[in-house]
Amino acid sequence: MDFDDAMAAHVIWKIRLARLIDDAGGEDLESIAAGDDDVCAFGKWIHGEGARYKATPAYQEVLRKHAHFHACAAEVLRKAEQGDKAAAMKVLDGAFEAASRQLVNAVVELRTEAQQVPPP
Repeated sequence: MDFDDAMAAHVIWKIRLARLIDDAGGEDLESIAAGDDDVCAFGKWIHGEGARYKATPAYQEVLRKHAHFHACAAEVLRKAEQGDKAAAMKVLDGAFEAASRQLVNAVVELRTEAQQVPPP
């Protein structure tokens, strides 16, 4: 997994969620699955191969930020599933957007620290 790919994939989540709220996406995302931080490609990597960076200070921060990101995505979807598009958009543009920014910043920090870790 490439750190840039991980950041891009999580930025795309906002587009996916907005399309789903507008019923224009054709995707079938469920709030329960979206809340799982170890299902997406980055989640599988960070909990698997990426754990080699667990000695870095940024690793634990990325785990926390990634879990929070997915909790916010699940909240957006819960609101949308309940038919409350306005509330879903409010969470998307508020808490979810902030969580996304924080996750990207944490991944950038992990990428910087990972460059200091010798390869396995």
